[in-house]
Amino acid sequence: MRCDVCGMDYGLSHNCSGIAPLLTDEETAPPPGGFSPGYYLRLAFNIVRWDDIAIRRASRDSRATYYGAVLWVVAAMLVLTGIALPRTLAAIHFGGHAMIFGVIIGLSFGLAAMAFLTFIQLGLCHLIAKWFFGGTGSYLGVMRPLLLGWFVNCLVLIPIVGTLAAAIAWTAVLMMVFEEVDGISRLQAFGISAGINVCFFILQLMMTPVTRHL
Repeated sequence: MRCDVCGMDYGLSHNCSGIAPLLTDEETAPPPGGFSPGYYLRLAFNIVRWDDIAIRRASRDSRATYYGAVLWVVAAMLVLTGIALPRTLAAIHFGGHAMIFGVIIGLSFGLAAMAFLTFIQLGLCHLIAKWFFGGTGSYLGVMRPLLLGWFVNCLVLIPIVGTLAAAIAWTAVLMMVFEEVDGISRLQAFGISAGINVCFFILQLMMTPVTRHL
């Protein structure tokens, strides 16, 4: 757990200094106004690099929700298209151009299913952190940096090792975000992230190949 006053991680008890940690100018600086995709792309890359300041900035930035949602859709479509590409080309080859409409419907359904599973996954992790480990963050605060950092799942498109690489990278991002935003220990965050990720990975293996991994 993390002390709400001094910010120290502790187990059962600790000697609180009563002094809140100092925030740097970088962490307290307001986000840029107007249309700023470059800023949020840099923020996303910093999040997957385990930059704790970037994670906390994104968690408090309401605009990160919209940029994160757009980045998530782009990354999810890349994953879906990459996984479904061989089947798509085969369907168009044998069924003609009339199959394109069916492919679009299939991808749309896959995107909706992936969105549903992603929000359920993040919600479960957040509820476990709050109910069992005293997490203090909010669901939106957790979701914002995770939507920005979700693109690490595009590693699944790498042949042979992609699925394992994506699972490791996504678990690491989950762990850091829940540690920084919900204020739980790194070990607790890792246990939640790894456990839920494994469960959802098994669930997706039981579904169609289009939605086999988040």
